[in-house]
Amino acid sequence: MRLTARVPATAANLGPGFDCLGLALDLCNEFTVDTEAEPGITWEGEGAGELPTDGSDMVSRAMRVAERRIAEAHGAGAFEVPALALHGTNRIPLDRGLGSSAAAAVAGVTLAYRLLDLDDPDSFATTALWLAAEIEGHPDNAAAAALGGLTIVVADDVERLDPHPGVRPILFVPDEIRLSTEDARRAIPETVTREDAVFNVGHAALTVARLLHDPDRLRLAMRDRLHQDARLALVPQARELYLAIEEAGLPVCVSGSGPTLLAFERDGREPPDPGDGWRVLRVPLRATGVEILEA
Repeated sequence: MRLTARVPATAANLGPGFDCLGLALDLCNEFTVDTEAEPGITWEGEGAGELPTDGSDMVSRAMRVAERRIAEAHGAGAFEVPALALHGTNRIPLDRGLGSSAAAAVAGVTLAYRLLDLDDPDSFATTALWLAAEIEGHPDNAAAAALGGLTIVVADDVERLDPHPGVRPILFVPDEIRLSTEDARRAIPETVTREDAVFNVGHAALTVARLLHDPDRLRLAMRDRLHQDARLALVPQARELYLAIEEAGLPVCVSGSGPTLLAFERDGREPPDPGDGWRVLRVPLRATGVEILEA
């Protein structure tokens, strides 16, 4: 059997929606498993020279967790993922705040269930979302990767929405600068004032409304008081570019934990030139989440 999981990049938080909002982007990784090929792991594309080939990668780990969970539900030995070859084609930059780990976790869970012929098309994406979030730790990214579109996720529920067709994302991705999620999270203050909490609740709701109905008025809606200042302080180059994008009149936020910046185009407003060391990617929204393609 030969299967390919195609999973989108994701931008989480979207400014004020800290740990709650996610957006799927049409920049996809593909992970192919082949049960008839010689077992082994290979990579191409982003991070190809640094990702492990000993089975400790996120896709393989997620497949093993899914297999264990299935065994708990159906009895040990009832279902076992066969030996296989895994090949990853990576287009999502690593450690840049674009959900590469969540994409791998969603892919691994999805592939395991499909190899064992246990997926239910009506509910499987949601199953993959929660198990991948448990494995990888970030349900906001996992939700958008599994379901596509704009997602709102809380402790035990998720809502998927279709953004306005006028939403036009631009990614500003640094070539060399990386920021681990753990480092970015440690920089965030442990407590916030009630005023700041209320500010973010209101602006997160407004961000969702504008993404659905009025993207030209996103800029002020996406203001945040919980996490972005602390994260931008870790990467002065990203902070400088963030301020330049704001000055140009475009909505902008830190994508996930950064250092990638996510902006949205507006007619009559030109994004600034970030200079050397940055990639500017105009990436469409992606309505669908993880897909399984059979060879």
